[in-house]
Amino acid sequence: MLIWAIVPTLLYYLGILLAVEIDARRFGAAAVEIHAKSAWKLLLRFGYHFLSLGVIVLFLALDIPPFRAVVYATLVALTFGLAERVISRRDPREPDSEQQPLRDSLLGYVKGVYLALSTGIRSALAVVAVCAAAGIITSVITKTGMGQELSDLLVSLAQALAASPTGTLIITAVFAAIAVGVLGLAVPVTASFIIAWVVIGPALMALDIAPPEAAMFIFYYAVLSEVSPPTALAAVASAAITGGHVIKTMWQTWKYTLPAFLVPLAFVLTDNGAHLLFRGSFVDVLWTTAVSAIAVAALAVVTGGWIVQRAHWLERLLCAPAAALLLYLQPVTILVGFGFLAAAIVIHLVRTFRHRTGGDLRRPLNEGTSS
Repeated sequence: MLIWAIVPTLLYYLGILLAVEIDARRFGAAAVEIHAKSAWKLLLRFGYHFLSLGVIVLFLALDIPPFRAVVYATLVALTFGLAERVISRRDPREPDSEQQPLRDSLLGYVKGVYLALSTGIRSALAVVAVCAAAGIITSVITKTGMGQELSDLLVSLAQALAASPTGTLIITAVFAAIAVGVLGLAVPVTASFIIAWVVIGPALMALDIAPPEAAMFIFYYAVLSEVSPPTALAAVASAAITGGHVIKTMWQTWKYTLPAFLVPLAFVLTDNGAHLLFRGSFVDVLWTTAVSAIAVAALAVVTGGWIVQRAHWLERLLCAPAAALLLYLQPVTILVGFGFLAAAIVIHLVRTFRHRTGGDLRRPLNEGTSS
């Protein structure tokens, strides 16, 4: 599943990068010089923290049970942390009288480990309770056959609203995306994925969608539920850490991630969507990734309102069907999508050329212009 997630992850971060870059240009943001230690020096001193992740992968590759692998990795992290504390307690730039005694250094380390473990356990209690409840819900749905009934109901409703197999597939995928998103508002990603897989997975596979595409479709929307209002737990946590306004952070996060909301549909609507999960030849993976990246860029134009300069409403309107058609990943729709996108770009460049001497389009928004 890690291999399946490579391209979807790249597309997600591409959407975020473009959204942030567009806002930086719209508001005339300038680079800020920050005086800080070299990242390489910090990595050289504290890079041992990453060893525990490598240890987990190594132990799993050696067929060590996951729980035991995590415990061993934790012990490795504690050992390296203790060694770093002992080595770094003596600063050669300070006189010996001001060096921290070894006993005090070790006691401080033990106290820090205790506080970290207690905080981690308290933080995990809520997740453990939700995952346990998700396990019960999943077992009940599976044993009673309710999951199959719900998936059949989802497909039947889509068939009632659509007159063709393609329409049924599209409506089912949209309903499934909404269902996963709503489910993820109340429970963490892992729990929502498990429950949604039992209920929605069969509905997608009943329409001849392969299990890998169905799994990544559900997982992607389960992750996106973390940035979807009205809860947006990831945005709320970020606001709490940075001291930002919760509601404003939530809506801004949702805006930045909007280009990613259409990407999972590409997995399931056509057979070419499987190439985005590295299921196919290298050439197929390459061209589908390139087309999907262009579609994400078109969606970023729709949500951000910027191409070379601020985009007109007509240009944004043309980019919306362009992105949708490109993500369908069929030759005909790709050509039509490129046509819409080319029209938007040509109109934008012509309009920019005509107004290049007015300065109107180049002024940042914080100088009084509107989007």
